[in-house]
Amino acid sequence: MTIRRLRHKVPILLMLTLSLGFTATAFYYMASAERAIRAENERSLHKLTESIVTVINTVMLDDHAEIMREYTQRMRSVEGLADFRILRRDGSEAFVDNRTIDAVNATLGEEAFARRRSSQTNPPLLDPAQPAFARALGGEEAVSEIESGRDGERMLRFFDPIATSPKCFRCHGRAGEPRGVVMVATSLAAMERSVQQVRFESFSLLALTLVATMLLTGYMLGRTIVRPIETVTEALSRISSGDFTHNVAVQGNDEIGHLAAGFNAMTSELRSTYDHMQREGDKLRTIVEGAQTAVIATDASGKVVIVNQAATEYLGKSAEQIVAGGIENVFDNPATMQHLLAQDDQWEKPPERTVTYNGRVFLVSAATISDEEGAVLGSAALLQDVTEEKRLLDELRRLSTTDALTGLYNRRHLDNTLKREVERSKLSQVPLSVVLFDVDHFKRFNDEHGHDQGDRVLQAVGQWMHQVTRQYDTPCRYGGEEFVLILPATTTETAVLVAERLRKLVEASTVDGLAVTISLGVASTTSPGLIAPEALIEAADSALYRSKHGGRNRTTAYGETGAAADSAPA
Repeated sequence: MTIRRLRHKVPILLMLTLSLGFTATAFYYMASAERAIRAENERSLHKLTESIVTVINTVMLDDHAEIMREYTQRMRSVEGLADFRILRRDGSEAFVDNRTIDAVNATLGEEAFARRRSSQTNPPLLDPAQPAFARALGGEEAVSEIESGRDGERMLRFFDPIATSPKCFRCHGRAGEPRGVVMVATSLAAMERSVQQVRFESFSLLALTLVATMLLTGYMLGRTIVRPIETVTEALSRISSGDFTHNVAVQGNDEIGHLAAGFNAMTSELRSTYDHMQREGDKLRTIVEGAQTAVIATDASGKVVIVNQAATEYLGKSAEQIVAGGIENVFDNPATMQHLLAQDDQWEKPPERTVTYNGRVFLVSAATISDEEGAVLGSAALLQDVTEEKRLLDELRRLSTTDALTGLYNRRHLDNTLKREVERSKLSQVPLSVVLFDVDHFKRFNDEHGHDQGDRVLQAVGQWMHQVTRQYDTPCRYGGEEFVLILPATTTETAVLVAERLRKLVEASTVDGLAVTISLGVASTTSPGLIAPEALIEAADSALYRSKHGGRNRTTAYGETGAAADSAPA
């Protein structure tokens, strides 16, 4: 129910309620009035019949029964009486024939009363079994009934019993029953007209009262309730459109006044909160725009609503292009962002990963944001340019695993890699081989040509190792003039071939005009007992020792029986 219809609905509802109440009251009043009018008519008729009974007793006791016939005829002509009869117990009319005279004379034993000259037929007018007539004959109180006449007019018929007193016993005997009844009938038309008049007046008053009540209620309701509520509703509408400066005039100290005061307080609080949110929003926008981290956010429908300047600079796209492409196409590969957004839908701990795009490396943090009920509020992605950090990290990692002089992997990386490859060899049942070698007579280079020359020899060995190794092989400096090649998925025979290729390359080369040779030892996990990194190195060292004692510049493989198999230069 809208406020503007409340002005009409409440009066109508009130009118219907009052109509029911007034109508029920009116019907009750009219029914009471009808009963009262009828009771008044019955009392009037009762008084009339009582007076008639008194007249009958007086006339009969004075022995003037002959005048009752004329009295009856005159009573019938009285205005307002539709019928008047004096009936015997059998329903026939009294004072018309000689039956009563004959019965009295017989009781007295003489002709005390003269018979009427003419006697007419006098059949019963009422059946003694007629309910109202029978009740009147059986008691001492008057009985009334309502019946419809021949023309449909409603009639009130009144029966008043004619009681027998001791003075009547001389002529009529000692029977205590009423001798008959006085029947008087009158039309109810006048009473019904009175009732109709009462109804008309009641309904007219009811209609006037309802109209006046509705008008007064509508006026008072509109003035004291509807109009103030409309004012508050209008203010709410203005607030919903963003106008927080509007207040409602407080009139009175009633509930509406309290509502207006509370509304103004709420508006003031909302205005303060809104201003605070605007200030905080301005701060946030300033922070986001000035941040070195790219920020991209969407609303619940997936539309991009936040793109800061860093995002456009990092991605090389305009804000319009980013908005049009959506957050999934930030890196032109929807699968990348979809994977990040699907990993975790809670902002408390969003997933992170590095993504390379346009020659830059970004640390990306992305998440789908949901409320407590799980409803999606939006999504956000933070892109931090870590290109330089990644370069420095890679350089640091390289320095931590690389020998500075030769550029080969250092001893630390050797130990970690060999341990990992041994475990992999055990699991996959694939052979793993290592080649351990050193530079022959390296001390002579240092003693005769200086340490710088010795360093250049070691650097040259590192370059030669890179020339003969595969991509997945690991060339390492073991320490001093010793070097190790880790050869995954390589049998002893193949490892010997690699070692020989390296030996021949070194033998055929010179460093600053100086000849260099190396001695090599080969060991593989295919040999019994070589299932640990230390065992492999020891076996390769044993084979290297054999090469040294065999004349140097040669390759020796650790055999299946633990003996070394030599491979000397041709």
